[in-house]
Parts: sequence; C-alpha cells; structure tokens
Amino acid sequence: MELENKVCLIAGATGAIGQAVAKRFLEQGAKLALVSHTSVSGRDTEFSGHESVLLATADIRNFEEVNLLIENTLTRFGTLDCVVNCTGILGPIGPTAQIDEKVWVSTIEVNLIGSFYLTRAALPPMLAKKHGKIIHFSGGGAAYGRPFYSAYSASKAALVRFCESIAEELRDSRIDVNAIAPGPVNSRMWDQVRALQSPDARTAADLKKMEETGGVPPERAADLAVFLASDRSNGLTGRLISAVWDNWNGFEQRIPELMRSEAGTLRRVPLG
Repeated sequence: MELENKVCLIAGATGAIGQAVAKRFLEQGAKLALVSHTSVSGRDTEFSGHESVLLATADIRNFEEVNLLIENTLTRFGTLDCVVNCTGILGPIGPTAQIDEKVWVSTIEVNLIGSFYLTRAALPPMLAKKHGKIIHFSGGGAAYGRPFYSAYSASKAALVRFCESIAEELRDSRIDVNAIAPGPVNSRMWDQVRALQSPDARTAADLKKMEETGGVPPERAADLAVFLASDRSNGLTGRLISAVWDNWNGFEQRIPELMRSEAGTLRRVPLG
C-alpha cells in the first residue's frame, strides 16, 4: 500500500491512461479526486459511491473551475498530496500551412495552459505542508521533431520544460515535479490517427505497429505514476521518464546520482 491515505487528484480520469492510474492508485490505498471534462459517474461505476473517491468535472482551461476543484478536494479530504495530470489532446494533424489556427491554439490551451492551471492551483496547499508530488503526462513528441503534429509536439515539449523549470524553483520545498512518457497507448488519440485518410509514412508505420502489437498497456504508465507519487521517489524531480524504455524500477537507490546528471532532461546538443 505505497499510497495509503495519500490524497491524489487525477485529471483526465476517463481516458485509457487516467482510468489505469485511478485503479492502481486505489489499489495502493490512495484517496482520489477523479476529474474529467465530462461526467465520470456514468462511465466509472466501480468508483461511484466509493467513500475514498470524489468524482468531479472541470474544464482545465478555466482557472476558476480548476481552483474550485482543488478547494473541493481539500474540503472533502483535508489535504492534497499528489496531482496526476492525464489530460491531453492530439490536436490538428497536417501541414502547418494548412491546419486550422484556432484548433492549433486550442491544443496549446489544453496541453500546456491547462497543465499550468492545475499546477498553479495545487501548489499553495503543497507549499503549506512542505511536501507534494506533481506528475504530468508528456509523450514522444516532446523529445524530437514530429512533422505534421506541430501543436502536439510544441505543447508537450513546453510542458516538459515547464516541469524542469518549476522543479528547480521548488527544489527546497520537497515538492517533486516530473513528466511521464507513456509510449504508444491504444487510446482516443490513436483513434484520431486511425481516422486519417492519407497518413504520412511515419504515421503509417506507427499505425501498422500499433495494430500488430496492440500498443503499450496503460498499466505500465500507471505503475510508474505510483512510483513517482510514492515516498520511494522523494528527491527525484524535473525529469521526463519513459514508462517503456527507462529502468525506473531501479531509480530509488540512484536518485542522488540521477539528480547530479542531465538524464531525463531536455538539452541542446552542441553543434561543435
């Protein structure tokens, strides 16, 4: 029971990853505030009526709603130990010269601005108790250029640098801030990619691999989220961690070493 009696807010709780995280956290003894843009009560009957679960709706693009969400969580449970942000959209796919500019901007609002709002609202109670965990979900698009996915890539790269920046800012506050790269999970995002009429070569290859393998199980990301929310990861902060490729199960004894390195961070490689 690594998260016993810890109060954890999970945003994006109706998605494939959000549901997996919620289940793992509940199994580990956490008290949960499960948040979705639409009602979660009808979809997640296993959580409905559970004394350790608060079901809520909020638009993370609206700071007033996010702030009220944090207040309601504090009213219900008395504290806040962890925020896990599983929200995110893929946004427009296609040549930047042709995509809808309003949809592009909306992607930034959800993936970056909404992440800031969640973090901003959660920090005061965490700073007051001098402890906390903030976990955002990024993706492969944050670490390399992905043509035709400019809104998604830009927003997720910005999110990772946001995590790095506030992790340094909060280094003496015992609040750890990290990002998870979950890998290609079979989710609503992939349904959007499947709907493309003429995918580019890279996307077509990714789709083929997804259909062959079924994708990465969301439980892998959920297990990493449990580790990052637990006291086992205390002091590990400002990192983008892959649920698939990083040996995070062995991180507990290596945290001082990792924090002295640039591993898991976005850095410019000198041109020489």
